[in-house]
Amino acid sequence: MNTEFVETAERIGARLCRDAIWHSGRCNWTSDFLDGDSIAHGALGPDLYDGSSGIALFLWRLAEFTGERIFRLTACAALQHALDHSEAGGGFYSGGVGVAYVACEILQSPQAAEALLRVEPDPARLDLLDGSAGAIAGLLTLYQQYTYASLIDAATRHGDLLIAQASRSDEGWSWKTIEGSRNLTGFSHGTAGIAFALLELYRASGENRFRAAALEAFRYEQTCFSAAENNWPDFREAEPSYPAFWCHGAGGIAFSRLRASQTLDDDALLREARVALDTTQAQTPHLANFSLCHGQAGNADLFIYARDVLGEQHWLNTAEKIAQEGIERYERRRIPWPTGLPGANETPDLMLGLAGIGYFYLRLDDPERADPKRIPSILIPMARPVLRPTGDNP
Repeated sequence: MNTEFVETAERIGARLCRDAIWHSGRCNWTSDFLDGDSIAHGALGPDLYDGSSGIALFLWRLAEFTGERIFRLTACAALQHALDHSEAGGGFYSGGVGVAYVACEILQSPQAAEALLRVEPDPARLDLLDGSAGAIAGLLTLYQQYTYASLIDAATRHGDLLIAQASRSDEGWSWKTIEGSRNLTGFSHGTAGIAFALLELYRASGENRFRAAALEAFRYEQTCFSAAENNWPDFREAEPSYPAFWCHGAGGIAFSRLRASQTLDDDALLREARVALDTTQAQTPHLANFSLCHGQAGNADLFIYARDVLGEQHWLNTAEKIAQEGIERYERRRIPWPTGLPGANETPDLMLGLAGIGYFYLRLDDPERADPKRIPSILIPMARPVLRPTGDNP
């Protein structure tokens, strides 16, 4: 165990506690954010991705690990801010399901967030970041702990909406989520994230229609693959690019294929995972920021997950090397961490900023532990395969 990794997470947590703005038992942070083409500054919203609930989750994990009271108190106050400002709807990273997940983690009671879990599917919101795929991931992550039938029933409604909204062609199935020259590949807004959610629903429900839909989504991405780039295109612009991030490109696709290869015991999907891993490893040293969403910490988190799935130590070694270089380049020199918003100051949030960087360093604690999910990855919400219960609703 490298104690310096945990100490880095603690120092980041202490800075977040120092910078929190308190009022009436609640706390929040201010941050730079993108307002059109300009950088503005304001209070955080409630979301897991870039709001107070994401910071609360990191501080809570840190409190569980260290026993420090200030981390626990600040996490609870940040969660209360999120609950006060969140509404039902949306997905896991952006929306009420993610806030509900954090509330259940901290308060250990689904009743605390029951209203946020009553998420009706919205045909305009389909992806992992903001829509039905993310809702499925969040609901099933809670289902593995609480096994309420209402959670899987809600997830099934979202899965059926995804099937109904699929664009079907000879190339496979895809979805119109955000603007692009074609329906997107990738994890956050594209078919890889939707396929991941559908496969998790198949695992939990046993309903083969969700497995079939996921395989059609993977087929669409296979037709888009560029052998020259060893990667899948990002279609957000007229001219495709080939990044290797969690959100777009090889990084998130590696997450989806690693998990799918476990679910389906499929060698072809495992080969795709290895291609995506190799491309991500090659691109990571050139990334200019350290965020979870599209920076070095997110890619290194993928390498931790690859070690857990594949049992290959060199992936963990790569993650630890990235972590050590981050400490030496930023923490020891006491200069701001480069977060995921270009041109902005250091941000406090989970997916773009400091809370996510701290979360990554906490994930590296004791990597030889018997249970690799002690500090679970926030980049791939996972539900274990379980039997459908007939228990009471929350």
